[in-house]
Amino acid sequence: MKNFMDTALELRIKFENNEPLTEDEIKNFLEKSFLLKKLTSDFSDEPLFLVWRVIALSEIPHSNKLEYTQNIIRKILHKMGTAYGFILTGEADYLLPCYNAMLISALCKLGLPENEIVKNGISWIMEYQVFARNKVCNWRGTGIKKYGGCFKTVPCYIGLAKALKALINYNKYHRKNLIQNKIDIGIEYLLKHHLYKRLSNGEPITKHILDIAFPESYNLNIVELLDIVYSAGKINDERVNEAVDYLNSKRQKNGGWKTNYVYKSKGYVSFDARGQIGEWVTYLLEKILSKNK
Repeated sequence: MKNFMDTALELRIKFENNEPLTEDEIKNFLEKSFLLKKLTSDFSDEPLFLVWRVIALSEIPHSNKLEYTQNIIRKILHKMGTAYGFILTGEADYLLPCYNAMLISALCKLGLPENEIVKNGISWIMEYQVFARNKVCNWRGTGIKKYGGCFKTVPCYIGLAKALKALINYNKYHRKNLIQNKIDIGIEYLLKHHLYKRLSNGEPITKHILDIAFPESYNLNIVELLDIVYSAGKINDERVNEAVDYLNSKRQKNGGWKTNYVYKSKGYVSFDARGQIGEWVTYLLEKILSKNK
């Protein structure tokens, strides 16, 4: 591990430990962060840049106080907000469940659970997202059919997991029985797969599902999956144990974890360097695994 911790992570730890901080102290943590300097050093209004950058910023508490973050949010709401939720093209026919869900999660973390478009996206998930096999989705948008098998006989695991994550993040602010019931169904679907295994042969569901990386990208990975079940209060389910065992096998002698993959896309910034012990993934995994006893 490095001899110092980025102040953005220090702020995250204090935030999650409910430590009281003054506005001046928060400002100081934000201003001194090398990570935040990197995240705010460039800008593009291209949709994917906006997606990856807002996701990164949402992982840093109080980053919504930055004008840069507010500018990103305004661009997303203007360019991608629709009556159905968030769509990269802004056209309803091309809604993709994964991107709608990722933006909902990010904006909830950034203080916008009451935003009308966030609520539109949640309504879309509640009405159209399937959390089971052999279930017909009634959504008629053509984008789903054009870009992949989001709702075939076996629903896309990435889209399903990210939609579930969006419901969990939204439900922190709007606890409703219907949403909780949908979360419970989705969590059970993940647990049946032991988070990362195909039901047919026990092999990893996707190429990148066992990657150790942060923050979230299109490629659903084991860190994100564990965070989902942790957030849902299911980290002690016995079907999580194989994922925990896998991560423990990857733990380094000094107790940390190495980032072994960095997603490549304009606007995406890895919080940890590839091939090195990652302070962010190590903090997150230690927090999650400490509850799996």
